[in-house]
Amino acid sequence: MILVLDDHPIARQGLEAIIHMYKPEEEILQAGNVSEAIDYMKESNIDMVFVDINLGKESGFDFLEWMKRKHIDTKTFMITSSSDENDFLYAKSLGVDAYLLKDAFIDDIVYGLKVVGRGEKFYSAALIESIGDLSDEEKLLNTLTKREKEVLCLLNNGYSNMTISKKLFISEGTVKKHISNILSKLELENRVEAILFANRNRAKLKLSMKFSS
Repeated sequence: MILVLDDHPIARQGLEAIIHMYKPEEEILQAGNVSEAIDYMKESNIDMVFVDINLGKESGFDFLEWMKRKHIDTKTFMITSSSDENDFLYAKSLGVDAYLLKDAFIDDIVYGLKVVGRGEKFYSAALIESIGDLSDEEKLLNTLTKREKEVLCLLNNGYSNMTISKKLFISEGTVKKHISNILSKLELENRVEAILFANRNRAKLKLSMKFSS
């Protein structure tokens, strides 16, 4: 069984038609948002999920992060209009099995299905070739989760752990754990180094303005 997560009905239907070209008997479920997709994952035996990044006010990364937290090993095929290298690298860090752009040829999607079905990875060749253009700090930044980036942004604004916990509606203990993870992933020693790192990479954090107000 395959699940397609995309906020556009036409895109979901088009992808379903392509999948049926390769797997005509496959049962396909459609979800328009993250909540629907999670419900399907809980209720059905899903073998593969097609995920778009931009889901209106949501992100496909929210769904992938949920899968990672729950240790779900269902195959994930990200098909998106985003050619942003940071999105691609973050998707890789979350363990996606395939990453393909929506303007890909139908044959590429079908081939990707076959490759992932064999247990291999399938990534857009154009994105693979451009990875070398990223700096070492950009690559480290892409190892952070969405929540860790939010915490880093708030750290950069000089907020205390208590203030961060209130703004993100999480406990101070959870804030401390996030900060510890941030320092470890970014190979930093303390909060001051984290703030300097955030300043150097402010434009790349791409966080909602509500966290910097």
